[in-house]
Amino acid sequence: MPADLLAAKRFGWQLRTVGDLQILATGDLQAAEALVTSLQSTAPTAERLAKAVRGVPGHFAAIIKAPTFCCAIVDHCRSSPIFYSDDAVSNDAHLLRTSKGLNTPNQDGVTDAAMAGFVTGGHTLFQGLRQLEAGSLVIWTSDATLPTITRYRSYMPGPVDHRSEDTLVDEFLAVLDGAIARTITRAAGRPLWVPLSGGRDSRILLAKFVEQGYDNLFAFTYGPRGNDEMRAAKIIADRLHVPWRFVPSRRSAMQHFFSGPERDAYWTYCDGLSAVPNFQDLLTLKNFKAEGSLPEDAIVVNGQTGDFISGGHIPAKLMQSVLGPNLLFDAIVGKHFSLWHSLKTPERLDALRDRVFSQLGITSHETLDRDTAIAYYEQFEFDERQAKYVINGQRNYEFLNRDWSLPLWDSALVEFWRNVPIEQKYRQKLFRTALARWDYRGLFREFEPKVDQWSGLAKAVLIPSRLIRLSLGPSRRDKFLRHMLYFGMYRDQYAPFGYSQFLKSANDLRNPVSLLSRAWLTERGLSATAA
Repeated sequence: MPADLLAAKRFGWQLRTVGDLQILATGDLQAAEALVTSLQSTAPTAERLAKAVRGVPGHFAAIIKAPTFCCAIVDHCRSSPIFYSDDAVSNDAHLLRTSKGLNTPNQDGVTDAAMAGFVTGGHTLFQGLRQLEAGSLVIWTSDATLPTITRYRSYMPGPVDHRSEDTLVDEFLAVLDGAIARTITRAAGRPLWVPLSGGRDSRILLAKFVEQGYDNLFAFTYGPRGNDEMRAAKIIADRLHVPWRFVPSRRSAMQHFFSGPERDAYWTYCDGLSAVPNFQDLLTLKNFKAEGSLPEDAIVVNGQTGDFISGGHIPAKLMQSVLGPNLLFDAIVGKHFSLWHSLKTPERLDALRDRVFSQLGITSHETLDRDTAIAYYEQFEFDERQAKYVINGQRNYEFLNRDWSLPLWDSALVEFWRNVPIEQKYRQKLFRTALARWDYRGLFREFEPKVDQWSGLAKAVLIPSRLIRLSLGPSRRDKFLRHMLYFGMYRDQYAPFGYSQFLKSANDLRNPVSLLSRAWLTERGLSATAA
């Protein structure tokens, strides 16, 4: 039977009726229009729906309900999530869970969230509540009792592009220009606000907007006072002649927000019962909004995530000619499932290995060549951390009733990078070569600002750390620095928990997400330690 459509009022989503179709959609409405056109003439099939949206380079999500069928689809990177059960579909996980009484915890999902901060596969924290994965669609028809789920697009490489480096550089810069031009066209003169760090990705965006003549720009940087990113960002903004402002991150502001009712509303809006919300620039933009300087029609354009798609996350341990799946699994665990060292018990790791291998379609007895192993690694990160945690940071802007754009996740850019040879992707070789050749206003070839995790007065910890290393060795130095992380670059993220609570867990946790994920699960009535 066709599923119930449960529509929540969320920023950017529009509900309308066309004939006997109900359409709930967000993002690039060209995709919704293409879907409607394909469905008005004939019954839905996965192939027909995929064909309708395959040429849409923008970001979108859509649910369409008719008397005899219902379907839902998300774009190639799940920029806006959709949730479903056996008999219902919604743009809001909490609405769906409450409406259908889906209250039984999914223990594997809780384990994922405790170890990684997100739930893997099409699952969530609760049984029977599912999420569409990146590049997926689901269809209910009147002659079927259960929905049919199809993955219509993946990040696994197709035929590897073996053209010359010069040709690939030219192609990359052309595809990048196209993505920037599409953002500018969509903006149509509206203010573009760019969170500017000392890294390459946000620098690329701002420089490309300037190069293509867009002048309604504003850049901002946040973090502790005196941090290296602030200094680099000021240089970048000055060279590009773009208005820029630094907003210091304050522990007191985070503590006040974290303990108040608005934070609960924020987590409920953003988490999708599948990923701990990513604070990133939320309080900075909230401050701009409170003072009246954040325009209502602004589009926030961040640099997610040029480093991943261009090969910056490929582990060195996978750069060998032949390896086993367990080495691949170790690389995945080291990157994604290490929020708490104490949770990496043999039992949990064995169960996680089974889930990961099943998701990737491999067994522990196979032999993998280098390119295949790296393809699996990047596919997993694309589907999981990037789509569910990193990109989900766009919910921050929606929570503040502001629009967003992700040019570096443009489908044409993603399509280009997935087929670049490993030799050109590893350590971002092609990416760096292309930027050095372009070198707009001298910001890429020799401009390599060093960004340290210690800033301002906190840099004082480096003096005793060197002395400890010389007298007691690197392991004692590392232990000392772990206990000092509370005062480092992410001090505001640790602040809600207090130093005493941090200190109790300093040797176990990885970063602030460890504490945030544990608090998130606890508030959802789920125990990380029992996972």
